[in-house]
Amino acid sequence: MFINGPDTERLYRGYAGPEAWKPFPDIADRAGWTRPKQDPRLQASVDAIIRIADEVTGRAIDPLPATLYMDFIRNGDRQAYEDRYFRRRAHLSHLVIAECLTAEGRYLDPIIDHIWAILGEPYWCVPAHNFAGQHEMVMYKTANPWKDDDPLPVPGEEYLDLFNCETAAILAEACYLLKPLLLERVPSLYHLVHRQIAARTLSLLEGPNLYGWYNGLNNWTVWCAHNLLTAACYVVDDRDRLISIVQKLLPPMQRFFDNLEESGSCIEGPTYWVVSAGRLVGFIDLVEKRFGVKFGFEDSTKFRNFGAHLVQLHIAGNKYVNFADGNLKIDLDHGLLSRYAEMIGAQSLTNLIWQDVARVAPEREERLFRETGHADYVRQILIHLTRLLFWTPEIAEAPDRTYRKSLWLSDMQVMVAREYPEVGKGLMLSAIAGSNDPKVNHHSHNDIGHFNVYLDGAPLLIDLGQSTYSKATFAAGRYDMWHISSEGHAVPKINGLVQRAGSGTDASDVAFSEDEGASVLSLDAAPAYFEAVGNNRVRRRIVFDHHKASVHVEDDVSLEAGLTSFQLPLYVSDRDISVEAAGVCRIRCGARLLRIAATNLRLDGIERLPLSDPRHRDTWGEAVHRLRYVGEDLRSGRFALDIRVED
Repeated sequence: MFINGPDTERLYRGYAGPEAWKPFPDIADRAGWTRPKQDPRLQASVDAIIRIADEVTGRAIDPLPATLYMDFIRNGDRQAYEDRYFRRRAHLSHLVIAECLTAEGRYLDPIIDHIWAILGEPYWCVPAHNFAGQHEMVMYKTANPWKDDDPLPVPGEEYLDLFNCETAAILAEACYLLKPLLLERVPSLYHLVHRQIAARTLSLLEGPNLYGWYNGLNNWTVWCAHNLLTAACYVVDDRDRLISIVQKLLPPMQRFFDNLEESGSCIEGPTYWVVSAGRLVGFIDLVEKRFGVKFGFEDSTKFRNFGAHLVQLHIAGNKYVNFADGNLKIDLDHGLLSRYAEMIGAQSLTNLIWQDVARVAPEREERLFRETGHADYVRQILIHLTRLLFWTPEIAEAPDRTYRKSLWLSDMQVMVAREYPEVGKGLMLSAIAGSNDPKVNHHSHNDIGHFNVYLDGAPLLIDLGQSTYSKATFAAGRYDMWHISSEGHAVPKINGLVQRAGSGTDASDVAFSEDEGASVLSLDAAPAYFEAVGNNRVRRRIVFDHHKASVHVEDDVSLEAGLTSFQLPLYVSDRDISVEAAGVCRIRCGARLLRIAATNLRLDGIERLPLSDPRHRDTWGEAVHRLRYVGEDLRSGRFALDIRVED
């Protein structure tokens, strides 16, 4: 679609110059900035943005000393640096929007100070992405010639990563929105920003260096490409140069689109779908509007399916089915996804977006001033705020949606089953077959056969999901981290063996079936336990009974060496759990109970596991529980759980 789309001549003919291309009103267009203030659906968001700007005005800018950058190599910590780094950008973004909304000049000085501070950062690339060999997406970067473990990057070798590109887009859009004011008060700063963007990002893109995201493997491609093109459209006045930048970005964007599954599934999970989908449509819109061309993505089945993907995984509120590094709770890119919903006419996505706008607005202030919270800042930068105010109102609110009671995502090998089609009502199950091979999904966990159970929109049997990223997250010991290893999932430990990661760890004999009464997933997880599978079998069958509102999980293990031990953990959100003498567990969820009965399994104990990771605590609270089951009659090799609702 991208490569076979507009050629140089069409881009040349359709090019809109800087005076003609006005993607958003600048601060001088008072009528333009009055519209979002008068939209009652955006009132809470507008008020929150102004209150945040008022708070930021009285605060000192977070320092970013070299020692914080050095912490990544020294001890693996990337959070302390990134929290301050992203908070600077989020605060600047709110100041810029608040100044455009009010046009009173009271935010100009703090805006100048924040821009100055960001320009003064030696590197816009975050430490986790600026060292050779420390992240799988940091490809083609040469090692430090002086010291292998030098905790500072090599000068002149900054990597063009996600956030280097995003910083350029934020600064470029800030200067566009405030151009009349900056050229009147501090024209030198305006031109300095443009020069810095050209020198620190666009020159790298135009140069000979290669970057891992050129391969189109994952969200990095669309994230970097959209940000770079956004920055270029704002700061590059030379038509030929801008067209050359577009042409350099089209091939990696085509590779990304080619790598998407025809069904629209996003194997990286809902968290990364939000980024990928939003940035994909942002890039398309930018090329089409700036150069007067049409790609025709609206007619692509793959594009339409990709846009509808997230809706199918909705649990309730801001909760979505999560596997691997996916997070249970997601903030949507309201404006960018609004453009996607508009392009494909997706009313179900439209409804989700407007509900999320209403949810986020009252939380915006508290979340933006946390001491920790990289995830909170990501959706609160200028690229998202501007499009929230000007793109989201273009879509209409839709009626309440319903979902398919049985869903099979064959590309991801994920099953979703529901008691009722209405959101947040009754029993719900998600389960995965999949693969533990990081080449299939670099965000993968060792979780073949894992399942989650929800009741009335609340997660009860859970996958902890993504933790706060550190150096270890994408290092050699990644799969030893407990929440990433199979011991952190509802899959068995067999004869002391946990699941392994790497090539050849795909589930085998995967089958899904459905009828009016049941949804069934069956698989053999033996390749995840044994390099040489031979006659070993670790079969699992998961059945969701739609009529009885129950889940049946059955394991059938047959090993060449014989079965000597079978241990099965279940992780439970922080809720009241009661146990009968027979080992039947009941988990309270409001006025209802989730009952778990085991066959040929003994409940060996219940542990309360305090959580220390900030992201896990934000998602799950102070603790989760682990139910420990052990096999009784090992000769039979068959074990089962029966899960149902009690009122």
